[in-house]
Amino acid sequence: MKVKLLTLLLSGAFLLSACACNQPAEQKDETLQTNDPYESFNRGVFAFNMLFDTAVLKPVAEGYRAVTTPLMREGVSNFYKNLKETRNIANGALQGNAEKTGNATKRLLANTFWGFFGLYDVASDMQIPAYDNDFGQTLAVWGWENSNTYIVLPFFGSSNPRDIGGTIGDFATPPSLFIALTTPWTSYPLSIGNYVQQREQSIEFIENLHRSSTDFYATVRTMTQQNRQKVINEALGKTSSDAVSDYNFDMDFGDIDE
Repeated sequence: MKVKLLTLLLSGAFLLSACACNQPAEQKDETLQTNDPYESFNRGVFAFNMLFDTAVLKPVAEGYRAVTTPLMREGVSNFYKNLKETRNIANGALQGNAEKTGNATKRLLANTFWGFFGLYDVASDMQIPAYDNDFGQTLAVWGWENSNTYIVLPFFGSSNPRDIGGTIGDFATPPSLFIALTTPWTSYPLSIGNYVQQREQSIEFIENLHRSSTDFYATVRTMTQQNRQKVINEALGKTSSDAVSDYNFDMDFGDIDE
């Protein structure tokens, strides 16, 4: 299951400047090799994001776990996955992939009408394949295949130039834009609830990864880039080596479908 590390905090310019001034030559060479030319900036944002996660997001996720049962959390997760099917349908169509579009449509209908608005994943019981399709993949299919420059942004997390554009495109996918424009009082709670339930699913994984990493930032960067490249290769119909993990450390801020 893909779970995003959701972190929200603005970075301080003084910290970024300090990082930029103290970067040794060896790190600069490594930056080029890992497609991270803005490493000083990225590390500053990452540090603030992790601070917010430790102080706010993780405690809220742990509280959510404490007051819910596994069955309840599974239902909530299924509900948000079902909302995301609208995005999968749109991007499957934009990519000209009839199989993905059709299966996403069938999953949406089955889980909405027979799964009590997505609380139960009856589509999987019906052997209907699930796909994770976004506009970043669509841009790759349209020709923007190479976009490996690593960027860490406040409110967005790990990304790259193509996927930043993809996030904007996904926001325009129903029902995200419609709900955000017509009923923001509904959009915000849905988004926050989604972020919290996703963070709850990754509590143990992130803790273990943090403990086992000598450089947590570099570990997350490597995992993010490898996983994303695998997803893009699959969208392009290319073979790809297995990613190191099924967890993604990024965030589509404002997208209730995610």
